[in-house]
Amino acid sequence: MRIWNGYGSEHSMDLVLIGRFQTVTGAKAAEERMDALKALAEEAWSDDDWRSPDERMPRELGQALAEMKIYDMGRNDVDIFALDHSVTRIGETVRVWTDESDVQGFLKALLHYGAKVEIFSRHEWDEDTSNRLEASNRSDGGSD
Repeated sequence: MRIWNGYGSEHSMDLVLIGRFQTVTGAKAAEERMDALKALAEEAWSDDDWRSPDERMPRELGQALAEMKIYDMGRNDVDIFALDHSVTRIGETVRVWTDESDVQGFLKALLHYGAKVEIFSRHEWDEDTSNRLEASNRSDGGSD
């Protein structure tokens, strides 16, 4: 009999990042940057990248980041854009939804254009800033 030992998690983070910008122009630029990073990450993604986390950034990826004038992102920051996430923009606000706990790449893209960023787990909070646990306690009669 062969026993497999490993670690896995079926629990998603269900994170929301909200970037609030001073102008619509800044929000649009951040949204466009994230779209470009998603395309770049999907193009540069390899199934075996996770096996060698200390591998240097591929030359092509470094050149693409330099052409986009992104000098503060590493390979892991870019890779996060290849994983399941969504980005929407309404006016001066950009929202990113992801199940990943690594959000550094998203943060860098938002902060580069001057966003004020809020991050929360939808397991605990609704987007109207109400606590889901408090809301469920109130609907249960509020008794402790």
